[in-house]
Amino acid sequence: MAKKKKSRFKIRYLLILILMYFLYKILMVSLPVDKAHISYSQEVTEAGKNEIGKIVKKIELDDLKELRESIESLSWVESVSLHRNILSKLKIEVTPRVPVVRIAGTSGKVLDREGFAFDSDRADSMPIVELSEGVKEKEIAQAIRIFKIVTSFTIDEMQVNCGEVRTKCSNFEVIWGNDEFERKYEILKRIVRNNKSEFKGRLDFRFKDMVILRR
Repeated sequence: MAKKKKSRFKIRYLLILILMYFLYKILMVSLPVDKAHISYSQEVTEAGKNEIGKIVKKIELDDLKELRESIESLSWVESVSLHRNILSKLKIEVTPRVPVVRIAGTSGKVLDREGFAFDSDRADSMPIVELSEGVKEKEIAQAIRIFKIVTSFTIDEMQVNCGEVRTKCSNFEVIWGNDEFERKYEILKRIVRNNKSEFKGRLDFRFKDMVILRR
């Protein structure tokens, strides 16, 4: 008998929870959003914040789909998440793209780690990448990976050609070819570490199982 009462109590408790959940959803839909709080996962310029602010003021806060699409249409925004609570408040979390390099010959055009191009007012402080004519987006994105891989040296310049990537540091240049960047970087570190004097020259990794050092 006691087990049956306990079982009935669990069922009632579960039904109450389900009912409360649906009531919560109804309230979320029926109550208009009266305030929005915007946060950013990375530092954003005042100009960027103003762009987001204008979109939020222009669009009804209840129209989450249009709000999301409008914010994500900004070239410097990587993603956005929207969270609405029962107090009629909307939390907008914006993830901006992080610039890695500046495209040579442009005014403020940069690339992020995925090779996506967008405008940034911080371009002057970025290393330069020169893109040859005919280079595909996939090749650019692959080349940009080198900036994530190379952590022991500062890359000042990069040149991306069809089937070839070159980088310049303060004292040496590396011709990476177009693949196996991780393995080549490990070899590069050993060469620089084992060189007693300050390493200078050009390392050519384009040939399979061979590294050519040009002084």
